[in-house]
Amino acid sequence: MKPKTVMLSSCIVLATLLLCGCAYILSTDSQDISISTYPAGAQVIITTTGGIEVFSGTTPAQAHLKRKNKYFVDVTLEGHESKRIYLEQSLNPKTLWNLLIGGIPGWIIDGVSGAIWKLEPETIMITLQTASINGEDHQILVFSWLNDEGNPIHQAVDISN
Repeated sequence: MKPKTVMLSSCIVLATLLLCGCAYILSTDSQDISISTYPAGAQVIITTTGGIEVFSGTTPAQAHLKRKNKYFVDVTLEGHESKRIYLEQSLNPKTLWNLLIGGIPGWIIDGVSGAIWKLEPETIMITLQTASINGEDHQILVFSWLNDEGNPIHQAVDISN
């Protein structure tokens, strides 16, 4: 074989190997998930569906998660109801490049690495509700008015009894 033919063949083989696994190359095997709450300062714990804790922090937070797992996001704040969000996996559109370039090796690389998936939702915003007292519902009547200086005054009265 001529040296130019060997070099060209080597370049083609190398390019094919580098381009297979398009989603892995274009979007990696991890993804950032943003978590914020109102009010801020809530505790966030992210676990895999198998129960392994992979992230712990306080809102607002950003977690760097592997795409190959499914996750639960648990949010707690004292005096508020806890929330649990399920992070789902959907097909990463960048994987479709394998149809044109990478072929079966690309699908295998993306599948094994988890890059074939995209975690959703990518941004989580939770409004935390005030927790009930001793599991009972209470009706609260709030009176609001302005004082002589124009400042708001609020008076809350429990009328559930």
